[in-house]
Amino acid sequence: MSKMSPEEIAEVKDHFDFFDNDGSGQIDLDEFCQLLKVLAPEASHDNAIRGFATIDVDHNEQIDFDEFLDWWKMNWTVF
Repeated sequence: MSKMSPEEIAEVKDHFDFFDNDGSGQIDLDEFCQLLKVLAPEASHDNAIRGFATIDVDHNEQIDFDEFLDWWKMNWTVF
């Protein structure tokens, strides 16, 4: 996995904040479903639920920015 620059991390944070509709600093399942519709329109609701559970490593039913960034690095960063 390539290291992200501060500018790239800031861009990912902007994406995260855009989908954090309630400004809680975390993304819930509904917000993640909206995000996934943009990133992977062909993904089903079941895919979203499974993906959310995978990203939510502390299992608190919320995705914080660190969890989101780790997922982003693994799935969306160009190597």
